[in-house]
Amino acid sequence: MNTFLAIAAGLSLFNLALHFFMGGRSIARPLLNDQNLTTEVKYVLYYCWHLVTLAIALQAGLFAVAVLYPAMPEVNALVVTGTLFAASFAALGIFMAPALKISYSVLPQGWLFVPVAVCGVVGLT
Repeated sequence: MNTFLAIAAGLSLFNLALHFFMGGRSIARPLLNDQNLTTEVKYVLYYCWHLVTLAIALQAGLFAVAVLYPAMPEVNALVVTGTLFAASFAALGIFMAPALKISYSVLPQGWLFVPVAVCGVVGLT
């Protein structure tokens, strides 16, 4: 078993749980309760929140399949895809906060994907 890919899968599941439970309470619920947003804006943002949920779940699944089926011919493509997801999410979050001139205490999410991306890269070698 590739330990680094197993860790990447586990961290991805952890990130998914954080997103779903903490994000649902602190982001999605207040979004839906906001009376100042138009219906269109509110529900498009809520749809995007669910897209992120699916993307993180997919990332966890890519790493999990790579761990469970290491001899599969496509395993490296799965790991590369999962790692690119993680690295992209990390880069977006890490560069977005300073670009918006806000603290990482307001937008810390990108940092959660750094260890996933690192484990993906190490797991490929």
